[in-house]
Amino acid sequence: MTKNVVVYGHRFCPQVRPVKSTLERSAIPYDYVDIHQNEAGRLRVQEINAGNESVPTLVFEDGSTLTEPSTKVLLSHMEALGYELDHQIPLDRILYAFRGPGIRMLGALMVLLGLGYDTLLLIVVGSLLLLLSIGLGLFLK
Repeated sequence: MTKNVVVYGHRFCPQVRPVKSTLERSAIPYDYVDIHQNEAGRLRVQEINAGNESVPTLVFEDGSTLTEPSTKVLLSHMEALGYELDHQIPLDRILYAFRGPGIRMLGALMVLLGLGYDTLLLIVVGSLLLLLSIGLGLFLK
């Protein structure tokens, strides 16, 4: 494949990052077009999506398109087009999972249980989860 995939998106869409990450992990060249910065890109997305500005929208060399694909759908489509793909779970997805409020709540619960039952292991593990979650929340955007 010689021509780049075109990824249409904008900075406020949370689905754009996983799509770009999937392409980057597999060393697939792509051009990114921010539809809030590029009028022609916005019109192209509307043309593809029946007037809607649905992103991410991808356009492939063969003319096929995907709109708001899941990672599984994107990988299947890319394999069908003959791309070599990396199916490993990237470190950034693992780290993003640890920055969420669920991990903070689990850490706080473990600390409270550890204090209530006087169990040092629960206190230490809960504290580590809290620190990891808060730290990753500060550094990962």
